[in-house]
Amino acid sequence: MTNQDDQPTINDVELPKSGEATFWREGVQHTIRADGTEDSEPSYSLHAEEALIAHISRREGKWVGDTVEPSRQVASDSDWRQVVIDVTD
Repeated sequence: MTNQDDQPTINDVELPKSGEATFWREGVQHTIRADGTEDSEPSYSLHAEEALIAHISRREGKWVGDTVEPSRQVASDSDWRQVVIDVTD
């Protein structure tokens, strides 16, 4: 069994160009999956232990996290983690 301290956190992963990336947050495994095609704007779905919790996509040059609450936007690609953190809090 892997020590949970050795599990990747949100700060250790990059947005996958295809497929998925897994990270741990507050003891819960999260998976971010690349959706769509090469011809469309990048979009992602965020799951926590197999439950869909958010969609993340680009609109007007900003990453947006869509949940049951109002959207969160950040100004640059490097700040997409803030969207993920906001929707998982």
